[in-house]
Amino acid sequence: MYINKKKLKNVPTPLSTEEWDVRYDILQHSLWIIVRYLFLLNMVWFLILVKDGSYGSWQEILGKSIFTPLILLVVASVFIVCFWRFHLPLNDYIVLLLLNVMVFLVVATDRWTYSIQVMCIVPIIFGLFIRNEQLIFVQVGISFAMMAGHYFIIDLDDFPKGQDRVILDISGLVFDVLVIANLIIQIRKYTQMLDTQIMIDSLTRLHNHEAFYEELNRKLSEYGDCPKPISILIADIDNFKMVNDTYGHAYGDRVLKVLAGIFLEEASKKCFVARYGGEEFAMILERDLTDAITKAETIRKHFEQKVIPTDSGIENSFTISIGVAVYKPEYKTSSQFFEKADEALYQAKESGKNRVCIKVE
Repeated sequence: MYINKKKLKNVPTPLSTEEWDVRYDILQHSLWIIVRYLFLLNMVWFLILVKDGSYGSWQEILGKSIFTPLILLVVASVFIVCFWRFHLPLNDYIVLLLLNVMVFLVVATDRWTYSIQVMCIVPIIFGLFIRNEQLIFVQVGISFAMMAGHYFIIDLDDFPKGQDRVILDISGLVFDVLVIANLIIQIRKYTQMLDTQIMIDSLTRLHNHEAFYEELNRKLSEYGDCPKPISILIADIDNFKMVNDTYGHAYGDRVLKVLAGIFLEEASKKCFVARYGGEEFAMILERDLTDAITKAETIRKHFEQKVIPTDSGIENSFTISIGVAVYKPEYKTSSQFFEKADEALYQAKESGKNRVCIKVE
């Protein structure tokens, strides 16, 4: 498991809306998963203990059986209402606190077995996903303390013996497996969703600035092992501010989507397309300078020929300027490589726009 040690040294930054939504969904689903399976488990226990007949009346056993699920149901409802309505913080500490309360309610009221103490590892699992080293160590201590406390309390109590005890333990272990497996699936699904949201531009659905540099750094790290041509092209829509000022931002967004579509149409398996920012688009190609220039010209001509109507029926066409650079071993960083393409883009703008330029060394 990867541990981000740098994160420990920094002051925690506020969660983005996307990350808050993901954490909220994880906790909400976690609560409902545990409540649902706990209701089923306690009904199994109720039938076993009522059949035995030596643990009190069925009313007493039923009360003990549904006590914890009802409490968790209340906790889940309060969580959903309060956190969603008031958008309360869901940082790492709050998330683990909620999970610990949830697990404590489950294990503290298990009076018939000590198999459910395995539930105490649930916060540790979440701790591994949030990748906070300090919290993992603290949570390990909390979880083992809960496990030890639960074991000794139940071990000293008068719990069923013999065949009933075996059935109760097996049902408890099945509960543990089902709950933990479902929670891991939920956490993985939502963290993968978050990773996708973080790396994708919401308007054009292309990769964003962060994803572009991640891919570029990956390409350059592979270059030392297997040198092969790597080119970058950067495109900027000419006079785009005038487009927004004249026709509004909604129409400007439409123009951006059209250019994004052209980039996707022209991208091959060896191309990586991103919206670098604003009206700038970028492409990483495993091609030499000649092929990269050809690709850039194709994109430029395609966009120039595109007619984009406004809501009032006015038809407009636009142009782009493109800068191209090819990687050289003397470039020490990905930023230095990108700057060469950016300088070529500036040259294209200064020399009349609607053209492809390369940076001449």
